[in-house]
Amino acid sequence: MRKRVPLITLTTGTVVLETIVIWTVGAQSSLALAPQVSAPAPYGVFHDIRWLLVYHESWLGFVLELIALLLFRTALTTALVVLAWPDDRHASPRPSWRDLARRSAVATGIGAVALLPFAVLLFAMAVVSLSWLFFVAVPVLVMVAVLVHHGVVIPRWWYDAPSRRSVGTVVLAFGALTIFGGALVACPSWLRVPLAIGAGLVNAWLWTRFVDALARHAPAPRRRPFAVVGLAAVLALVIGGTAIGFAVAVAVEGARSPVPRARANATGPPVLVVKGFNSRWEDGVTRQWVRGNYRIRRFSYRGLDDQQTPRPYERADTHRSLRALVREMRRQVDAFADATGKPVDIVAESEGSLVARTYLAATPDAPVRSLVLLSPLLSPGRVYYPPVGDEGWGAVSGLVLDGLARAVSLLGPVDVSADTPLFRSVVDQAPALRALLGCKLPGVRELAVLPLDSGTSAPPPVEFGIPHTFRPAFHGGLLGDATTARLVGRVLHGQRPHVASSWTTLGAVIQAGASPWQVGCSHLDGSRRGSVNPAWRHGRADASCRVARAELRAWVAG
Repeated sequence: MRKRVPLITLTTGTVVLETIVIWTVGAQSSLALAPQVSAPAPYGVFHDIRWLLVYHESWLGFVLELIALLLFRTALTTALVVLAWPDDRHASPRPSWRDLARRSAVATGIGAVALLPFAVLLFAMAVVSLSWLFFVAVPVLVMVAVLVHHGVVIPRWWYDAPSRRSVGTVVLAFGALTIFGGALVACPSWLRVPLAIGAGLVNAWLWTRFVDALARHAPAPRRRPFAVVGLAAVLALVIGGTAIGFAVAVAVEGARSPVPRARANATGPPVLVVKGFNSRWEDGVTRQWVRGNYRIRRFSYRGLDDQQTPRPYERADTHRSLRALVREMRRQVDAFADATGKPVDIVAESEGSLVARTYLAATPDAPVRSLVLLSPLLSPGRVYYPPVGDEGWGAVSGLVLDGLARAVSLLGPVDVSADTPLFRSVVDQAPALRALLGCKLPGVRELAVLPLDSGTSAPPPVEFGIPHTFRPAFHGGLLGDATTARLVGRVLHGQRPHVASSWTTLGAVIQAGASPWQVGCSHLDGSRRGSVNPAWRHGRADASCRVARAELRAWVAG
C-alpha cells in the first residue's frame, strides 16, 4: 500500500468530499452512503443510482444527470483500476486506458440496468418504511455484485467466471461499507472526517486486492456464459420467490388458528384494535386481540353501518388515503366512546399505527386514554415523487415504482400502484408525518413496540418522543405475541411498561448497519431550508410538535 499513494488519495479524497458536502447541507441521515462513492464495482454504481432516483426534478434533468453519472463513474472506475493494477511480472499486462475505459463504461451501464429495480425498491421503502423491501433489495445487490463485478477488468465478463479471491473481496467490501457507513451516521460529528478517511483507506486496499485477484486470474473454459446464466437465475429467484412467498403467507394466514372471540359480557374499558396494511376482515367477528376484561372493537377500514357497527372490509379498503382513514377513525372512536361512556384505548399495528397517531395529532380533544403502537412506520415519506405522468422531484422514480408495483400485483394479493391514495397522501404530507413519533401527545399514555427488523426500514436519527422498545420479531408479528401482550396490558392498566434495554440497543445497531443501503433523503435534517422539493415547502423540516399538529389538523379538516 506504500506504493499506492495516488490510489489512496483518490479513494480517500472522494469519500471525505462527499461526507463534508452531505454534512454541510444538513442531510445527516444520508451520511452512510458516502463511503460507497469510491467503493469497488458495482457498489459505486448502486451509490450513484440511489442519489439519482431522489434528486432529479424532471425527465430532462434525469437524462442529463444519468449521462453525467455514467461519465463520472466510468472515469473514476477507470482511474481506480489503473492505479490499483499490480506492477509485478506475475500479473497480466495492464490494458490501455482506452480499453479499460470501454470496459468500465459497459460495466457501469450493465450494473445500472441490473440494479435499478432494486434501488427503486429501496426508494419505495423510503416512502412506506416497510422492512420487507430491504430484505429483497439488499441480498440481490450482493448477488448481482458477485456476478458482474469483474466486468471492469475482464473483457469477456459475461462469459468468464471471476476468481474466488475477487468474489471474496466483493463480499468483504459489502461488510466494510456497512460498518463504515453505519459508524458515520451514528458517530459524533467530530469523528466523521476521521471515519471518512478510514473508509477511503479501506476502499484503496479493497481495490488493490480486487484488481490484483482479477489481473492474475486465468478464466477456465466454460460451456455457458457465467454472468448471463447467473443473472437469469437471480431474476427467476426474485420472481419465483415473491410468488411463493405470497402463496405461503396467504396459506399460513388461512391455516392459522383464529384468535378466540371477544367476550360478549366484558365490562372493562373499551379498546379499539387497528390492523395494518392489506389486512382484511371477512367474517365481521370481533376477536380477543387484547387479553383481559376489555370491551374490544375492531377498527373497520370500510366504516360503520347504520347501527354504528364496524363493517367487514377487504384489502383494498386499507389503501384509502390517510386523510380519509383519519376521518373514519374519528367517527369510530367517537361512536365507541358514546356507546360505552368511557374514553377509548387504541392498540394499532403498522399502517394502523400511522392512522391512529395522525388522528390523535389532528384531534386534540379526542376521547382516547392510551395508545399502543405495534410495528409503527419509522419516518415515512423520506422521499418524494409526483403523481404518475407529472413533472417534479422523483418523477422517473415514481414511474418505475408504479411499474414495479403493478408487476408485484400480478404475483400476489397486493394490488397497488404508485398513485394508491394511501401512498399519495403519505408522500404529500410527509414533513408533518415524519415528526409524529418525536411528539408526545398531551394527556395520552403511549408506548411504541418495534420488531427488530424495523431498524432496516429507516436510517438514524429517528427521534422518539414516547417510550419505546424493540422486540425479537418481524414487522406485523407483534399483535398476539405473549411478551408484547404483557407490555400492552401494563399500558392499558396505567402502569409503566418494562422495556428491555438490550433489545433496544440491538435495534439501534441494526438501524445503523442498514443505513448505508438506504436511498438519500429528500429532506434536510434539522435544517430550516427543509427540502429542495417545492411540494414540501408548505411544511418545515424542523417544525415543532405544535406546528406539526396544527398542519395535520388543517390537512385533515381539508
